[in-house]
Amino acid sequence: MRLNYILGVLFIFFLAIGYSQDRLEGTMDTTAQVYAKNNAYLEFGGKGLFYSLNYERRLFNLGEKTSINASIGFSLFPGLTQVKSSTDFLMPLSISIQQHLKKNHHLVIGTGSTYYNYQINDIEISNANLASQPLRARLKTVTEWFGHLNFEYRHQKPEGGFMFKAGITPLFFDKMQNFEGMKTAQFSANAGIGFGF
Repeated sequence: MRLNYILGVLFIFFLAIGYSQDRLEGTMDTTAQVYAKNNAYLEFGGKGLFYSLNYERRLFNLGEKTSINASIGFSLFPGLTQVKSSTDFLMPLSISIQQHLKKNHHLVIGTGSTYYNYQINDIEISNANLASQPLRARLKTVTEWFGHLNFEYRHQKPEGGFMFKAGITPLFFDKMQNFEGMKTAQFSANAGIGFGF
């Protein structure tokens, strides 16, 4: 079920990229500044919690210096389970608006959601196993989503090449079932390096 969901999201994402490529080619002015269509970057903090590897695509332009971008990423890190080792998987999905300010300076504002798949220690207690003590703990897989906003500055040549980015990312955990008693929102700083092409 989880694999089907991930494949479905990836299919829709790449379908949007294919559609946007036709739109982008139709709206590009060959006399205007040519901007990089793709970015690949490593982000620390932010929407992937600790880190994430991301691919970003320019979907279409809203004028000569403004564009709408979509990104998808992933992150893996060791889980906090004690029964046996586990791996947490995160997949941030975002849509953003990027404004080219001047020279190599850009401002990005975005929003999105992060798919979070992790495992927790679980002991199933029922009338059937109440007499058989001690009960064995097992791992239970949990799938959740949390929201994020993104406000960042980027330094990159318009035509691509090396990119540096930094900003803040408010994270929203209010719909997560296993995070009760924690803050429902918190700020995360983000910083990243990447390459545009």
